[in-house]
Amino acid sequence: LNKYLYYFEKGNPQITSAAIQGLIELIKTEMQSDTATPDQTSDAFFACTLRYIQFQKQKGGAMGEKFDTITV
Repeated sequence: LNKYLYYFEKGNPQITSAAIQGLIELIKTEMQSDTATPDQTSDAFFACTLRYIQFQKQKGGAMGEKFDTITV
């Protein structure tokens, strides 16, 4: 997800907000269906990534508009 976000920010036309949204949903689904003991490191890393997306949305400007269509 983080690599996709990097290229999304850099303007790669193949990385769309829909692709980012799909990855977020996939990760959430996989984390919920994982019946093994929760991995706190992975959970924290994913939470930081979601906070970063929220920060970019709140920042405004062109970058904020770009991230505005992503729901976290």
